[in-house]
Amino acid sequence: MASKSFVSTLEVFKKIPASHLAELEKKMVEKKYAKGESLFLEGDPADTVWFVKDGHVKAVIHASNGRDLTLCMVGSKNMFGSCCCFGEAAYPCHGIAETDATVLAFPMQDFLSLLDKYPAISRAVVEGLSKRLRQTKDMQTFEQESVEKRILHVLVNLVAEFGNTMPLTRREIAEMAGTTVETCIRTFSALEKDGLISSTRGKITVKNVQDLVDRQKTP
Repeated sequence: MASKSFVSTLEVFKKIPASHLAELEKKMVEKKYAKGESLFLEGDPADTVWFVKDGHVKAVIHASNGRDLTLCMVGSKNMFGSCCCFGEAAYPCHGIAETDATVLAFPMQDFLSLLDKYPAISRAVVEGLSKRLRQTKDMQTFEQESVEKRILHVLVNLVAEFGNTMPLTRREIAEMAGTTVETCIRTFSALEKDGLISSTRGKITVKNVQDLVDRQKTP
């Protein structure tokens, strides 16, 4: 059974009484995935909602040009797969463990029952989906912008997910920004030189997110 100490920290379940939370936990299954393993494939039945306990996972779609496009990256204590709560019979993307990851799998039907019983959970799901949609729309807008602005946009979004220090690599940022690793490295060098970010192996730190937002607005 999933650890209550962890499940009770999930924001989406904060309004659930402790007695019901214990019953909910019994239906969760803890699973471990190695880096690169698939949680589910695009088109698989959307029968599970996922909660990331450790590590992070990403949602990917296969673009018409043959490249994989990373839609989002989800870290610890966040929900994954909730986009299928409102009528989607199949997952619209490919879920991949971007690092070694531990997740909790919760049956979709049981989660839908919670949405009916607890409006606060429904609101949390809708807010999360709205955020993802805004990020996707913004990224489409930034597709015609320079590589630097696309990378800045990705970093600003990731701060909201992981905080100012994110456990990600430049390769992962490059994938999300739709550019090459080499170009991303050059862009990072410029951002580090200007004191906006710092990076070490597997970790990127944003010094001040407002500075990134301001740089995005620079012509």
